Amino acid sequence: MKKNTTRNIGELLQNSSLAKIVQRANELNMLNHNIQQLLPSQYRGLYRIVNLYDNLLVFEVQNATVRQGLLLQQAHLLKCIQTDLPQVSELQFKVNPDFKPV
Repeated sequence: MKKNTTRNIGELLQNSSLAKIVQRANELNMLNHNIQQLLPSQYRGLYRIVNLYDNLLVFEVQNATVRQGLLLQQAHLLKCIQTDLPQVSELQFKVNPDFKPV
């Protein structure tokens, strides 16, 4: 006969892939909030952080105009970001036509 043991649902969820996804999303949301405070106010609400990996910070922007504006200021923006996140060495801006400001 099979022996079933009672397991704590909290422990199961804590070690699940869903918990890891939620944790990563929370980290990116916090990073996005912090970056919004660092960068010029003229761009607030027009971009969001979508990923950080291999020292590359990936932004999602509303349109090509915003992307070009951010690209023109990329060196300055990188210096601002590196004050809090020195590991970031490159910025990438991707246009998402379905971007909806939060």
